[in-house]
Amino acid sequence: MWIHQQFCAQYFKQILAMTKEQYGEENDIAQEDFLQHQYFKNPAGDALINLAVNPETDELAGQYIVLPMRYMINGQMTKVVCSLNTLTRQAYRGQGIFTQLAEITYNQSYDTGYVFCYGMPNQNSYPGFIKKLAFKEIDEVPLMLRPLCPSQMAAEYLKKPVLNTVLKPANCLFRLSERKSDLQFCPVTEENLDLMDEFWKAVCGKYNIMNVRDRAYIKFRYLDMPRRKYYPYVAIHEGKPVCFVVGRMMEVAGMQCAMLADFLFQDGFEEDAQALVRHVLAQLRKRGASLAGCLMLEHTHEYRLLKELGFMRCPKRQEPQPFPLLVRRFDDKMQYDKLLDCKNWFFTMGDYDVI
Repeated sequence: MWIHQQFCAQYFKQILAMTKEQYGEENDIAQEDFLQHQYFKNPAGDALINLAVNPETDELAGQYIVLPMRYMINGQMTKVVCSLNTLTRQAYRGQGIFTQLAEITYNQSYDTGYVFCYGMPNQNSYPGFIKKLAFKEIDEVPLMLRPLCPSQMAAEYLKKPVLNTVLKPANCLFRLSERKSDLQFCPVTEENLDLMDEFWKAVCGKYNIMNVRDRAYIKFRYLDMPRRKYYPYVAIHEGKPVCFVVGRMMEVAGMQCAMLADFLFQDGFEEDAQALVRHVLAQLRKRGASLAGCLMLEHTHEYRLLKELGFMRCPKRQEPQPFPLLVRRFDDKMQYDKLLDCKNWFFTMGDYDVI
């Protein structure tokens, strides 16, 4: 048995405890500082949180959460929400908590001016979003991979250090070295965040549906995020920022990976973009990365450039998980055919919470 409860501060400790039960003590989203930042420091607004509570014990039974996001859609700033961190305690499953809390949250979102909800659910949640919540799939976002040091990659993955020596001759086939360039590669810091406003102004119309990447969002998402170290860079061409790349080191299947959390460039600056990607991956290779990865939709210029740099689409059977991009419309004025056309979208890791 459960009742609906709007979020209030007294339930935050229970949210934290329930998250730890689900994901373990060490996961980022089971840490108080991370959740406080994610839910309540967002420049687009505080998270909309609805809870299921046992009325007899006041125990938290489940939660449904969406984060406000600002999207540029056909040149107009638009309010949308992102669904994430959905949880139902084991003892309360099968009682309709997921669907009922979700519908309450969507009604609140619509009433406060949000036009759609998007998400990237895991394999367990995917059927519920499609069958029970009327979400539609836009596309499955490809995972692009590129070996940086095959000998190290094999040694890490197979847990056989000797392979780092045996396979070392293969490394030359995948070397991604920096090339001489007159470009300035500038780390993004709090002191130069105005570069991001300038860059965003230049690229905000490149695709029809894009998450806003202004200084407020970059600060929230990459500079101030607790427990995660990001390496955001811009390439400066004749005094103007023309490309943006964010790297992050993380372990995947035992391998040290250089993940590109974000990658976007201004039309006409492909060589500059390629040079910046090379630079960021070189920096992360020095930090021990043996493999590079990025989520990128296939129709984008960024996808094509990654392929030119030797990135390959990961075979489905080798993916750690699928990455389906789903959407549910709230506002009937939003044209569904255009919303569901993946070629209108720009979407990568940083637009969700994949890394």
